Amino acid sequence: MKISNWLAKPAAYLATCALALTGFAVATAAPANAASDLVELKRPVAAGSTYEADLKKDADFWTLGKMAAAGLNSDGNDEIAPSGGWDELSAPWTDQGLVSRTTGKLLTEYTHTVGGKKVLSACSANVVTSANKSVITSAGHCFKLAGVVMGAVIGDWEATNVAFIPGFNGANLPRDFDNSQPPGTDVAPYGVWPVTRVWMPSNWYYGANWVNGSDVAMAVVDNPYDSRPVEDVTGGQRIGFNQVSNPQTVYQFGYPTDNSRNWYSKGASNGDPSDRRNYDGRTMMYAHGTSFSDKYYYGNDLISAMSPGSSGGPWLKDFDPATGAGVQIGVTSRFSNAQGTIVPTAWLAGPALVSQGFGAVSQAMYEKAQMATTN
Repeated sequence: MKISNWLAKPAAYLATCALALTGFAVATAAPANAASDLVELKRPVAAGSTYEADLKKDADFWTLGKMAAAGLNSDGNDEIAPSGGWDELSAPWTDQGLVSRTTGKLLTEYTHTVGGKKVLSACSANVVTSANKSVITSAGHCFKLAGVVMGAVIGDWEATNVAFIPGFNGANLPRDFDNSQPPGTDVAPYGVWPVTRVWMPSNWYYGANWVNGSDVAMAVVDNPYDSRPVEDVTGGQRIGFNQVSNPQTVYQFGYPTDNSRNWYSKGASNGDPSDRRNYDGRTMMYAHGTSFSDKYYYGNDLISAMSPGSSGGPWLKDFDPATGAGVQIGVTSRFSNAQGTIVPTAWLAGPALVSQGFGAVSQAMYEKAQMATTN
């Protein structure tokens, strides 16, 4: 990808597919030193006397035009199903149930730390059960990206305005980037929830390290127009730590968007032509199958046609399609090959996707997040 294209769409450059009470969490005790391996980002919504005003400002920022600019594909085309119909590699989630409410689109305004340039992009995220009922999970790269130009790190892209839209439905989202209208319940059925605090592993924050589950983030959200915490509105998926094993049946959810980074794109020459498909970013999709082990990562690999935009979306085990409930054990992080042997720097591969599993540091982040206030 050309540098100019990367500067215009940083999340597409490093994006994966570039994806109540603590008793409800499936967890083991985190090592005592795990908390020292995490970092809290500068708060997207600062605490203090201006918190409520700033929260409202961040929520109101996400007009229909901004949502379209951040969350729809750049090729201007609608979604295209494979010739044989949607399949286990990806399909629209047309059932209801818990996952239709907890999974949503994560809309991000990044600011570059050198020069202050701002760009819009989108990932996916999910509500999990927590003590404060305000925790969502996503990928580390959905909040912080290293700025690399000609092999040199030149500043970073950091999320300065992030909003979570649980149950996002873009069927009626016009491709009108100047549209200043707020979203209705057809697009944002459970409201717009600005992210107010974010935690990630220190080895992602300082080095974008893909190994050992580093590409994970935990955040808390708040809504200036709803006094309830998000979990009281949408429900939450159970979360599991140290639950990664292979092979096992896993379900992957998210909002694939970018066809230029899609192994199965209609414009690609990979694989069977009957498997090719395109996305427009409007629809929550899912893939499912049997996971396999990866040589370099802590997590699961899955042959999947989900593309960039699904980064940060949940991977669920013990998933019941009838209820839409399962146990979240990781998030979509990046591509791999069909054998799980691609080296960490060769991230442009496919046709498999990698889930960064939830280990000790993820558990420490979760504990920090679920005990935090949103402001």
